[in-house]
Amino acid sequence: MTRPAAHLLGLGLRHANLPSVEDWQARLHWAMAEAKAEPRAPLTPLPPEQRLPESSRDLGRYGIPPIYRASIQRIQIHLLELAEQALAQAEQAGVALDREHCDVILVTALGLNRSHENEARAAAMRWAARAWSNEAEAPALLALWRQHLEQVFLASSHDKVGEMASALAARVAAHFRLRGRVLALESQEQGGVEALSVALNCLSQGPSRQVLILGAQTVDGPLPALTGRDPSDWRESACALLLGAPVAAHASLPALTLHRTAPSSEPSDHSGPQILMDGRSLPVRELLGYGHAMQDLQALALGCLALDQTQGGPLTVQQGGAGPTGWRIDLAPPRVPADVGSAGPAKPAIPIAVLGCGSAYGDTRGVDQFWKALCEPGHRFRSLDPQRHHCDTFFDPQARHSLAYYIDRASHAPLPEDVAGHAASLYLARTAAEEAWGTVLSLAPERLGRLMVVCASNLSLPAARGSGAQALVPKLLDSLQCLAQQEAWPAERTQALSQGLRLQALGERSDCAADASLMTASGLGRAMVGDMPARVLAVEAACASSMAALELACLALRAEEVDCVLVLGVETPVNSSDLLLCSAQRMLAPELMASFGSDASGFTPGDGAGAVLLMRKPQAESLGLPMRAQLLAVGVCTDSKSIIAPNQLGQTLAMRRAFKVLAAQNIGPASLQYVETHGTGTLIGDQVETASLAEVYAGATQGLALGALKSKFGHCFAAAGMASLIKTVLALEHELMPANHFERPLKPELEWPRLGLDPLFTHRPWPRGNGPRRRAGINAFGTGGINYHLVLEEA
Repeated sequence: MTRPAAHLLGLGLRHANLPSVEDWQARLHWAMAEAKAEPRAPLTPLPPEQRLPESSRDLGRYGIPPIYRASIQRIQIHLLELAEQALAQAEQAGVALDREHCDVILVTALGLNRSHENEARAAAMRWAARAWSNEAEAPALLALWRQHLEQVFLASSHDKVGEMASALAARVAAHFRLRGRVLALESQEQGGVEALSVALNCLSQGPSRQVLILGAQTVDGPLPALTGRDPSDWRESACALLLGAPVAAHASLPALTLHRTAPSSEPSDHSGPQILMDGRSLPVRELLGYGHAMQDLQALALGCLALDQTQGGPLTVQQGGAGPTGWRIDLAPPRVPADVGSAGPAKPAIPIAVLGCGSAYGDTRGVDQFWKALCEPGHRFRSLDPQRHHCDTFFDPQARHSLAYYIDRASHAPLPEDVAGHAASLYLARTAAEEAWGTVLSLAPERLGRLMVVCASNLSLPAARGSGAQALVPKLLDSLQCLAQQEAWPAERTQALSQGLRLQALGERSDCAADASLMTASGLGRAMVGDMPARVLAVEAACASSMAALELACLALRAEEVDCVLVLGVETPVNSSDLLLCSAQRMLAPELMASFGSDASGFTPGDGAGAVLLMRKPQAESLGLPMRAQLLAVGVCTDSKSIIAPNQLGQTLAMRRAFKVLAAQNIGPASLQYVETHGTGTLIGDQVETASLAEVYAGATQGLALGALKSKFGHCFAAAGMASLIKTVLALEHELMPANHFERPLKPELEWPRLGLDPLFTHRPWPRGNGPRRRAGINAFGTGGINYHLVLEEA
């Protein structure tokens, strides 16, 4: 399928062996000359360095406060610098930056350094607590080891935010004041072309005018070795590509058009992308080494550089093969439509049908149990499992250091005996996905058409983080030797402590030695469809990840790239590592979370997975499939006062952008009867969300009911928005708005009664009828100011 053309407006490139765009140009020029020779000479090998050099720039130059700097991923400064280069290049070409409508999409895969280091720090304490339990003065020894680990790994109170992939993109957006979408995307080797496809959909369907694609591939941890490729072939690289809709700009800006093959069950071509020109091909991997998530973006960048060197081409960049990864990008001088800038009125967006739902939240399994729990009084929080959550090692009600958590209850998922902690995400995801698929199991697979899976999750799954920690065992043992020298321990004691630590680490290694594909969120998504041909990608947008995944699915369906999408949201934050990181930043409520409560002081986490099956409404009707609800519009904006503090302006803008899409259908805030809130139970978060709702729904709030799901099931991070969607779909079906559970009385300062907001202290009927269509909104707000508002309607 062919996507609309876009222009490459700016470019910034960096590679372990090629530190600047000029270096890429030089290697490309030499390779092009060699390609014309007969016989063709082999390409000169790259130097052996695999890692990007440390940047000499100061993070303070980009407005990052000192409190965050210890938790920053080492790739962050490169992305900021490259974004600056790409934006400056566009400006030099005479292109105005549309900050209000510029998205930022980060492509990465297989983990980043802070997630591995944070996991190693926690794992080292677990291992030591077990190995040294019989040592004399074991508590004092563990305290000394903990203090040493905090120094070795630069422990920071902001490590939880620092290890999130979306935070890399959010910091770029914040510094350059870009207010469109912000998300991180992972699709293993296909991440670059998936990001390009998303960018083209955003540009063609609006309101985006520009998209900044950032790419980064690191070689941190053992994960390159687990892919089956020679680890020495890997090269770190990073890039920034600014794309824009066709504009009347300088002729130096190349135009690109993406063509994709239909998904197929045939084996994919794993030779990597090629640049085709003058009847010859340039293999990108031979030029730049193996780039994994970066390889498609590298190929596109090289193609644009080659187009410049061939005085206008045209030329093609392609990934061959009959599998689901086949694609081709045609590059040419810019083609500006004659009517650019004079678009007519927007057509109403095609409604997207929700065909099936699947749920596995907390201790419930299936949507029936989930609904029953929603309608019952009380909450679903349970005492932590001493063994699974390592309570003896880490629980401290006072949380007097960074390797302690201070809560003793959460909405954690009970696991079968044969499911280890690292496999919890897969178990919950499969439970939810199988239920969602039940709606269309009677259909032959070919009748579903082209299939896509979008998985919302943390892009560093527990198994990947565990493998990263295993790779750092030598560093841990070296650190223990340094501590022994500082404390002047006898050699025999040092050897015994080291041996005990090593053996405990070896004991956990088997739990992490899973298939590398299942260490990634996209691999988890792939497991949901087995051998069925499908495009698969994963997305992380902090706590708004599920909404981001739903929007990407809607964009792909409306662009008619695919016909059926399984959207999955899954995360298991009730694990000792996440509990430690959230406690260090005081994100957690000392008691149970009290959304909108008088003493709201944080959230309580919850494990969960939710899945929905989506299709264009006309197609679902033609197949005779019953619909459970329909998605009408999604509004998104990125804006925050800081990386963690929400901003009313950004939240209201996301809501208004959703209703702007629906203006032609005369659907506004007054036509909604219910909004499921984000409601994390933080003091500033609850206040800002209430103010945002009051502003957007002013004059239309009389009787507007608000849901507060998290006070019952906890905060499920990337899976939270999917829980909100499924709850709202079930409320429509059961013709009932279930009562909220409020752990504390509502904060009087929020003034919900004066604002006409119904807190649903009791169940409220929501019957079908001959009156207005029943509609609802859903809020999802993430760290970094990532704000989403979704509008849906009864089937």
